[in-house]
Amino acid sequence: MIVYVISLLVISTHYDPLHLRNGSKFNNLKKIIEYAHEMDQDPYELLAIAVTESGLNEKAYSHTKDSGLMQVNCKYWWKKFDYSNIQDCKKDMLFADANILASIQIIKYFRKNFKQCRGNNLYKCYNGGQGWTRSKNIHKINRYQKKIIERKHILKKYYSGLINYTLAVL
Repeated sequence: MIVYVISLLVISTHYDPLHLRNGSKFNNLKKIIEYAHEMDQDPYELLAIAVTESGLNEKAYSHTKDSGLMQVNCKYWWKKFDYSNIQDCKKDMLFADANILASIQIIKYFRKNFKQCRGNNLYKCYNGGQGWTRSKNIHKINRYQKKIIERKHILKKYYSGLINYTLAVL
């Protein structure tokens, strides 16, 4: 509890361009940082994806049927995550913990299996799948990648103290 209070004070005393002060957003920010640490992932990358995909809203649901913080699409991933059906996957993806773990699994899968998903091209794969190079929506996929890179920069500039502090107390 004391860590939460101190962290809240740290974030509230600095400029907050991504509006991460909100209680539920702040809780999700902390969860993402914790999972990034546990799973050896870049917290800035995971946070940039979550901010872009859902604004850190764990109950977000899109017109393309993506669910949760990181907007996981169960149509493509439910079998890989060992769900018995798409509906069970969709329900679970509305819980932050399951959604973060699923997105980390997706990120690792793309990076491991597809050379076109390495480096910053990961964001294109996360948005458009491993076949993004042939997509009719390539301009949207490129714009998505640019947004993620911009948000990573904002996170590093304005939230590095909070992120580093959270990592240090884990």
